[in-house]
Formats: sequence, C-alpha cells, structure tokens
Amino acid sequence: MEVIGLEILKAVGRFFLHPLTYIFVIAAFWLSMRRVKRERKEFHTRVYDVIKRVTSPIAIALIFGASLSVVILLLGIEVPVGILALLTAVWIVLLPLGHARWLSMTVAGSIVMFIIPFLPAGGTEYSWLNTWLAEIDSASILGLIWLLAALFLAESLLILLDGWKQSSPSLLKSKRGKMVGQHIASRLWYLPLFLLFPVGPFSTEGWWPLFELTSGQSFGLALFPFMLGFQAKVHSAMPIDGVKKVGKQLLALNLLVIGVAVAALFYPVIALAVPALVLIGRECVYLLYRANDKRQLSMFTRREEGLKILGVLPHSTASKMGLQIGEIIWKTNGLEIASQAEFYHALQQNPAFCKLEIIDLSGEKRFAQSSIFQGDHYQIGCLFVPDDEFGNLSSRALRSAVVIQRDRSDIVVGDSHQLDQKESELESVDDTENVPTESEAEYANPNEEVASSIDEVEGDANPEEKEVDIPVTTEREKQLDVAEDLQKKEGFFDKETKSNEVAYGQAAGLSAFYEEFLNSKPAKNTWTPDFEEKKDSDAEHKDESNRSERKRSQMEEDDERNDEDN
Repeated sequence: MEVIGLEILKAVGRFFLHPLTYIFVIAAFWLSMRRVKRERKEFHTRVYDVIKRVTSPIAIALIFGASLSVVILLLGIEVPVGILALLTAVWIVLLPLGHARWLSMTVAGSIVMFIIPFLPAGGTEYSWLNTWLAEIDSASILGLIWLLAALFLAESLLILLDGWKQSSPSLLKSKRGKMVGQHIASRLWYLPLFLLFPVGPFSTEGWWPLFELTSGQSFGLALFPFMLGFQAKVHSAMPIDGVKKVGKQLLALNLLVIGVAVAALFYPVIALAVPALVLIGRECVYLLYRANDKRQLSMFTRREEGLKILGVLPHSTASKMGLQIGEIIWKTNGLEIASQAEFYHALQQNPAFCKLEIIDLSGEKRFAQSSIFQGDHYQIGCLFVPDDEFGNLSSRALRSAVVIQRDRSDIVVGDSHQLDQKESELESVDDTENVPTESEAEYANPNEEVASSIDEVEGDANPEEKEVDIPVTTEREKQLDVAEDLQKKEGFFDKETKSNEVAYGQAAGLSAFYEEFLNSKPAKNTWTPDFEEKKDSDAEHKDESNRSERKRSQMEEDDERNDEDN
C-alpha cells in the first residue's frame, strides 16, 4: 500500500508539472472572456461570469475522470511519453481556432492516430526527439484506439447530462433579415486521467494488463490532463432539447465505435477505422443537426402579443420569481406588453413591486410576483429579442426611448384632440346652417330687398349705377374664418407645450428642440414667395394711394374753378 500511495503522489506531481495543466485553464478563461464580450455587445450585460463558466463543470468532470481512470487501469492502457508529447502538440495547434468542439481531446487523439504511421522511428540530431519517435513507433495501436473510444464515450455522456447547462443567449439574422434569438451551448470539461507510465515499481501479473506493454514488465502511474469540449447552436428548440438530441446521436455513434474497436482486437488492420469514425462521424452529427436546425423557424422571435424570454440572469429578480427560458410574459402590472419599451414602461408603474402574468412552456397561464430592490436589473433580469424600432438598448438608452415614445404619443393625442374639437365645431355649424335666421324668415328674397332700398335712396339715378353686388356672408363662413384666425394665432406646439409641461414635463423639451431646429436650419427659399407677394402688395397699395391723391387734387381744382365762375 505504501508503494501504491507513493506512486499516486508521484503521478499527482507529474500532473502539476505538465504544461497542459495550465494551458487548459488559460484556454478556458480565454473562451469564457470571449463569450462575456459577445453578451455585453448584444445585451449590454453578461449572463454568467468568467469564473463561474470555468469552475461549474469541474464537479461532474472529476466524477467522470475517476470512473474513466478505473476503466483505463483495468484495461491496462499504456501511453508512452512520446504519444503524450505528440497529443499536446496537436492540441496546441488546434487552440487558435477558438472553438470548444475542436478543443476536445477526441479530435486531437484522432488526428494523432493518422499522423503516427507517417512519422520516422528516429534518425534526427536530437536524442530526446529520437527517444520520443521510438516510443511512438513501438506504441500499442490497439491500446490507443481503446483510449480514444473511452474518451468519446465519456464525451457523449457529458453532453447528454451536462452539455445544455449555462447556455449563452445570442442573436442572429433570419433569412428575412429579422433579428431572432438562439442559444450557444458550450462546455469544457477538465478530466485528469490516470494512465500507465513506462517507468515505475509495478509489474504485470497473469492476464493483467489486457494490452501488451512496450516498456517491459515494470510500469508506473501518470496523471495526465485531458480536456473534452462541446459547442452547438440551437434556435428552433429549447437548449436542453437540442443539446440532448445531439448527445443521443453521438451516443449512438459511440456504440458503433466500440463495435469497431472490439473487431480490431481480432482484425488489427481495421484499427484506423476507429479514429475515422470518431473524427468524421462526430462532425457529421453536428453539421447535420445544424443544417436541420437552420431550416426550421426560430423559437425566439418577436411576437405581436407578449415577450418571449430569451435568457434569465442568475441571482436576478426574474430568477427568484422562477422565470424560465422560453416562457412568455403576457402582462406586467396589469398592462399588456409587446416590446421591451412597453415592458420597461409597465415596470415603472410600480418600481418597488412587480406582478407578471406568464404563459409557461406547457401553454398554461400562471402568475409571478416579487419585490424589486435597488440595484436590480432594469428588466428584472430578463433578456429578449431586440425591438425592431430600437434594438437592444442599455438601461439609459431604453429609458430615453420610453420617454421619447411617450412624448410622441402625447403630441399625437393632443393633435387628434384638436382636430376632433374643430371637427365637432364644424359639424355643429353644418347642423345650424340650414336653419333660417330671423332676418332670413322676414325677407323671402334678401337681394331684392336690398335692391329696392337702394332705389329709394338714390331716387332717379342711372339704372346701371343702381345695380349693387353685395356678397352674402353665411354663418358657416364666419365660423371658418374664426377657426382660421385661431389657427394662425395659436401654434401647434404652443398649446401642446402648456399641457405637457404640467402633465409630464417632457413634451416641452421636445417642442423646444423642434423650434430650435427650425430656427437653426430654415428651409431654403421659403421666404422668397412671401417677399415677392409682399412686394407686389406694397406696389398695388402705392399705386392705389397715388391714384387717390391725383383724384383728390383734381377734385380740389374743379371746386376752385367753380367758385371763380360763380
């Protein structure tokens, strides 16, 4: 027992000396920081912090690592140092791709299996490299394909059980150019596995190990870091449903891989079929699922009524209320909503308390309510597909958008109120227009009466001079003139400013902005017709005054001449 315990301690020491132990951690932080940056760009907030995404898969990964280590030790799979070095080099080459699915050791291990037949057995000028090449050349191919099959089995089970957790909401454009939502499921599992090492105090006994050792009859233990990765995009179903569908397909493929690995024990020539199935079949499963997912409509789209939840921030008010991804918020504080602006406006009706009417995933209505505390998310922790007219806005931008939208609605309401009032006045005039007045009842023909009165006054004047054209002004025309004068005296924004200053204090600023805009940027050539018309009017008045002056002087001369004659 002391020998086993000492060998385990040595294996743990080799684990912390291996560079991949630290490169894996740096890679996990790097990918998590990229995810946070994308979420802040699309939603102005992160969903899960960097450390949470790195540490959350550790518990289940350690359980699978311990179980897989037992299987590997029972099978007696030995991995020489040269194989581990080649596996590390291939994985580092795949690291710049920045895709969690390609950072899985099942991909790097499959590539290594195809590289081994083409490597020389030695002959370089570096002794350490010649040692590694010799170990790679003498490595047991059957042991390596069984290690690859075991890793692929663990990956399929991890995807099925843990791959859908902490999926990240994202946005994309549909075929019609509309913004829709999707979820990116991405996980990295850090598995430390115990492997047989070519140097150590243990020796073979009987049937164990199952595969032939290349290091002779003695070996030790090494704790080597492995990483399994998964990444898939889901937009036509719930994240848990889409990821589990992929996991089941990979698990079915894994059964085929294990069957080929068993056949390779009897027919070693088909051993390379195992990495081919893992590498090609694995990618085919992902690509086929993605193609089928793209052909279907997105589950997270804008709705005419209600808001579908695309994401829920952990530890937020929405999380405490039990809101889930895919549920629909129908009413907020008694108000029906269909956009983020309306949702934010409804939340402001009672800033300290929120009551929601929700349609859950089964289509049933339920109610949720909670207090809202200072510092809570401005949308209580819910993430939605952006509004078509605004997009996804920050708290300050959304607040400004709601204020502007409210001001516009107030102005439109005031304008419609004015028009309705004027229309009602005109309708009242139409009703009274056909009712004869006292003067109209007294005179059957007002034009004849006016003409007769003129004849009586002027006596024997010339009949041609007796004809006088006096326009008749009706009551409707008087009302129209009064309304026109009122419209000229009272501007549109003047009246709205007075009412909205009292009600909200926002439309006044909006009208002032319009007035300032009009004063700062006057329309071109709008003054020219008024100036020309004014100039023509002034000329007419001047000509008329000149004619009157000449006529007056002529009449004075005639009077003087008549006085002289008398």
